[in-house]
Amino acid sequence: MVAPVVLIALIIVGAAVTSGYNHASEPISQLAANGSPHPAWVKTGFIVYGVMILGFGVILYRSVRNHRFAWLVLLFYILHGVGFLLGGVFSDDVRTAETVSTASGILHNVWIIIGCSSFVAAMLSFAWLKRNDPTWRLIARIFIVFLVIILLTFAVSQIPAFSPAEGVLQRVYGFLSVVLIETAAIRLLISQKNGQVEFAGVLPK
Repeated sequence: MVAPVVLIALIIVGAAVTSGYNHASEPISQLAANGSPHPAWVKTGFIVYGVMILGFGVILYRSVRNHRFAWLVLLFYILHGVGFLLGGVFSDDVRTAETVSTASGILHNVWIIIGCSSFVAAMLSFAWLKRNDPTWRLIARIFIVFLVIILLTFAVSQIPAFSPAEGVLQRVYGFLSVVLIETAAIRLLISQKNGQVEFAGVLPK
């Protein structure tokens, strides 16, 4: 799955050209904030990721579409993609002691929170629908454990007392999210190559 790779690459470039940026304490959004020296890198990353990840959401949906609640996977992935896309359209506010929240900064944070929380909901829905599939049972259960960790880490990162470690916390749940996306993509690709009818939501007898 290319979307996370593109986003990570643009974040790395954005951080490299932003003097004084602290990966441990500063959130990724600060690289695309109003007043940041090179916001275009990460803003582009958010937008491109938001568009590309929608295709992956459709693929996941197709693999469970015969389930009654398969629509939840598609709905949450749409919110995930749109959340990051609009998070890239609107810019966060640079964090200083004199910072005054702007409409753009508020909208950026709202859409990024929607995007991140929708990812957890989408993957949790997918894992739950796959939990009884013999070929996915173990992976689905591992996904659920990872998603609980991601949700807790994301929640902690929003607590002001943990702001000095916000950058680290973001990278922890970001890394785990990428692991889930790439694992699901590889697993679906292997199933397709092995001739399983997984994209119809069933397995061959």
